[in-house]
Amino acid sequence: MSYLQRGPRQRFDPRVHLPGAQSVVVCAHSYYSDPDENPGAPYVSIYSRGENYHFVVEDKLQSLCLKMRDLAGDVKSKIFVDSSPISEKSFAAKAGIGFIGRNGTMIIPKKRQGKKNTSFGSFYFLGIIITELKLEPDEPATGTCGKCRKCVEACPTAAIVGDGIIDSDKCISYHTTQNKGDIPEDIASSMGNMIFGCDICQLVCPYNSGISSSVEPRFLPDPELARPDIAKLLEITESEFQRRFMNNSIGEFKYDMFKRNLQIADKNIKSCGTM
Repeated sequence: MSYLQRGPRQRFDPRVHLPGAQSVVVCAHSYYSDPDENPGAPYVSIYSRGENYHFVVEDKLQSLCLKMRDLAGDVKSKIFVDSSPISEKSFAAKAGIGFIGRNGTMIIPKKRQGKKNTSFGSFYFLGIIITELKLEPDEPATGTCGKCRKCVEACPTAAIVGDGIIDSDKCISYHTTQNKGDIPEDIASSMGNMIFGCDICQLVCPYNSGISSSVEPRFLPDPELARPDIAKLLEITESEFQRRFMNNSIGEFKYDMFKRNLQIADKNIKSCGTM
């Protein structure tokens, strides 16, 4: 994650990315689906069970940019979906989308709809449009985790070291999706059944209680990833891996990394005597 080491202007100044920038439009798109997994069974993070979110969210933002041009004329805009050092969560908070929770995720709090409160939670992808179009800003979001520490207590590697601060050296999600080398033994043994990513801190979050699944068909979970067969996955070749995951977030990462994760999860699951 070397992009995080770049200067603050690249992360927080839209004009670095579009010199004539006047506004930042922030969008959030639900990707949640019921994990419906058996405890101890091989696990792939919910965000990576459907089509690659970069493709899906970028398509939607492109459509929005075209609509903006139809309504406002020939204005320049640039789209970002987890594809640059720009701090999407910071802009989302300023734009009123939600607040950054104790586990570092963007949490969209409960909102009043008619006679009931609807919880939106944190299972959302963020995308931003930096545009020359001058727009009236929304109010920043309000919200807090209060005294709740469920995510901190549930994290098997104690990776949440402060409010919104994650120690990547301890984070299972980082090691299974970003670490290209060997995973330290203490982290590997704590990964349990995790093959790719980790949802533990989100699944225990009260803001995610009772949330609905995404209605986006491209985010529907692949049954083979919702209930992965670890023995079958261990047998795939590199060319099969590339074909199998070319439209999935897993396909953005190296075959060797995926096989490494599979071997660790397989060892952990067998050591617990469950499958």
